[in-house]
Amino acid sequence: MNALLEDQSPAAIARASVTYNMIIEGVLAETGYHSYHRSLAVNSLMPGLCQGLVQIKRDESRHIAYGVYLLSRLVAEDPAVWEVIEERMNALRPLAVSVISAGYKSYPDGVSPFGLRGDEFAEFAASQFRKRYERIAKARDSTLAEIEATSDPAEVEDLVTEL
Repeated sequence: MNALLEDQSPAAIARASVTYNMIIEGVLAETGYHSYHRSLAVNSLMPGLCQGLVQIKRDESRHIAYGVYLLSRLVAEDPAVWEVIEERMNALRPLAVSVISAGYKSYPDGVSPFGLRGDEFAEFAASQFRKRYERIAKARDSTLAEIEATSDPAEVEDLVTEL
């Protein structure tokens, strides 16, 4: 993010948005909220907290949707930005998935005390990553006007997975 203090180019904005909106929020935080909610819900624990997590995730989905919109706009405005986005996403994806997987490695057979399997959440994270990646990739064949015309708040629901 500090790079943006010196460089506000579309490429620098794309790198920052991929890091924050797509990886930190869109993979790590979303998978964390999903895991936390599932840990409680499947064991019928803390229903109020579970409902609070649903609301937090709904709010986070707006940030993720904005990141997808921003990156799609950048690609539509300058197709060369796609290479920056693709490079950054592919560089950070394995790191994000390894963070998620590492949280379950200390448990026997990768199963948490709540009965959840680490591979389930690694796949969830990979699915969230793919969904956003594919959505941004579509912008390569779109104009800025098409991106703006098809950006609908209802699409947020297509970009997130309910708890």
